[in-house]
Amino acid sequence: MDSKLAQCPDWLVHHFTEAGGGLSFCKYMNLALNDPANGAYSTGKINIGIKGDFVTSPSLTPDFGELLSFQLIEWLDQLMASTKFSEKLVVIDIGPGEGDLTFDLIAALQKFSPSMLRRIQFILVEINEGMKLRQKKKLEQFPSSLIRWASLEELSRTSQVGVIIAHEILDALPVERVVYKNNKLYQQGVKLIEDSGNYFLDYFDLPLPNKLNHFIRDLSDYCKVNIPPDKAAEGWSTELHTNLNSWFEKISKSLDYGLVLVIDYALEAKRYYHVNRDLGSIVSYKNQCCTFNVLKDAGLCDITSHLCIESMQIYASKHNLFSKGIVRQGQALLALGLADILSSLAQADNVDLPTVLRRREALLRLVDPIALGDLRWQVFELNKNRNVYNFDIKSRLLYEP
Repeated sequence: MDSKLAQCPDWLVHHFTEAGGGLSFCKYMNLALNDPANGAYSTGKINIGIKGDFVTSPSLTPDFGELLSFQLIEWLDQLMASTKFSEKLVVIDIGPGEGDLTFDLIAALQKFSPSMLRRIQFILVEINEGMKLRQKKKLEQFPSSLIRWASLEELSRTSQVGVIIAHEILDALPVERVVYKNNKLYQQGVKLIEDSGNYFLDYFDLPLPNKLNHFIRDLSDYCKVNIPPDKAAEGWSTELHTNLNSWFEKISKSLDYGLVLVIDYALEAKRYYHVNRDLGSIVSYKNQCCTFNVLKDAGLCDITSHLCIESMQIYASKHNLFSKGIVRQGQALLALGLADILSSLAQADNVDLPTVLRRREALLRLVDPIALGDLRWQVFELNKNRNVYNFDIKSRLLYEP
């Protein structure tokens, strides 16, 4: 990780001063992204899309939502057939970004299965007011009865049956970072430095708290990896997703029966905690530029890290969410019909060639293994009452096209 000093914005100086000059990296990341008055997401300073700070699959092309809608329709059909649930089924979009995915899913359902829209409701879960305002603007053309916003806490107080989609949200959960020095692991912190009336941020090492030490031990045992790995170099560092347990607990309380689709950048534990991955995966994005210096421009850029696949699975299973399978995005989209769209573009007559080429390029970027194609799609099933819901839901995206 780049250890050059970064300018500390005035609003953040106050938080560090109140904390005695230093914070854990996890607390710093949470402030940089979610501080109500100045966080990158809470204020809506982050822009997602080709002309924004970074690109996601839904912001790149509406074809992504249309392809996903084919699986969503099949899932909802199966849920309708397997339950006598009297209320509307729900599609819950957690961390909806600009609202692109929900917009494209509704548009696809209007096109391919309009009758289903009368039996479902879309619920958007957004903790940041700045992003919520942009989502409402994006979705204002649809009937208000079709869409609502709610928190996970609100959803936990009612019974829902349906599908939860968490698209590139877990990679923005604040993480702890640890660093290996002098044959020991330390918790990485961020400290405030004052120099001639100017304030800067830099890293410093904290003793490893017992809670974090127990987390590492349990994770190592489950994943069958050493943290740090054997022969780790001085300064080897990595991320620990200590908020996954509470996140999956909230998810479990928000749904009685259905499926959870997590789409995010993720690695197997043996790759995630490999000796050669000595800087971890934490990066920040601003204006389509990526940097390892995540202390720079706090509150103005995205901060993100890859996930450990086994970490997700262990904490999901603790809350009755059981993995049905995991695939790369390229395989999932091919299983849902991407090849057919590409073929139709190649055979189209009397079309605007530049438009066709742009659409084709966007589709290929979705499956490019060095870009969006490396996203992992993981399906979890949640069933709190198998005496009522005794049905094996099939997922086309998990099988070879």
